[in-house]
Amino acid sequence: MPEERPRRSPHTAEKKKAGAAGWQLVAVQSISCLVVVLIALVFRLIGGSAFSQLRQSFNESIMSNSIIATLAALLDGPGGGEDASGGTTGSPSSPTTTGSAAGESTTAGGTSSTTAGTSSAAVTTAAPAAGGDDLTVSEVKVLYAPEGATFAPLTINRQAEKPLEDGTVTSWFGYRENPLGGGISFHQALDIAADAGEPVAAMYFGIVGEIGENDSYGKYVKINHGNGIEVLYAHCSEILVQKDAVIRAGETVARVGSTGQSTGSHLHVEVRVNGVAYDPACVVPMDDYA
Repeated sequence: MPEERPRRSPHTAEKKKAGAAGWQLVAVQSISCLVVVLIALVFRLIGGSAFSQLRQSFNESIMSNSIIATLAALLDGPGGGEDASGGTTGSPSSPTTTGSAAGESTTAGGTSSTTAGTSSAAVTTAAPAAGGDDLTVSEVKVLYAPEGATFAPLTINRQAEKPLEDGTVTSWFGYRENPLGGGISFHQALDIAADAGEPVAAMYFGIVGEIGENDSYGKYVKINHGNGIEVLYAHCSEILVQKDAVIRAGETVARVGSTGQSTGSHLHVEVRVNGVAYDPACVVPMDDYA
């Protein structure tokens, strides 16, 4: 009786076909990635605005993907800055917020002189200078913050890194007596006195949206963190990053100074969501700034 040969299982053939298809997919993806890299290199060699626009678009797109963002941050290096000593790398995914913005200011018994908008009078101090006495809402008879700011609480779903290793709060968010021009003004930031040259760390992962210098802020850097969240650090002595650089949470982006409208060495921190200024104390770790 002839010996029967073992029959080939149909599943074996199917597995071989699936394996071949898988390798074909990997090959196509690899070739596609190589083409993208070559295009990017061509744009880089060409230089000019084309490469800058391509880089900015890529940086914005990676904000929605934490894995790609982490790799990009590592490949891009510290973005021209330094790693803050003892700092930890934060989550690179875009933080989200909760909170609502108040409307225009409402006054009783007359209007107060306020400073509103994106370029608030940055007035702060470092000992022995004074940052101006903070005033309560009842003292100035104002029910709401001025246009462009809000007293609404702010919650961000990421733990912020400390912008300074230590310091002392000299001026809070809200109405105060202006130490430079006199009268009552609305301070749209948190001022923390610290020694000149101290490193300023980014509170969250993000992209440098703007760097510059003007009479009010002095030297400043603004970092975009996605979902409309922006943090501005002002009155710096030195900016250590470049525009469009990818920044890790805790990375050093500037150094404390007293440039612009300032009465002493300190850091001016503004937190805005969709252009509206919120109290930075809602998200800044305050334990070391008493």
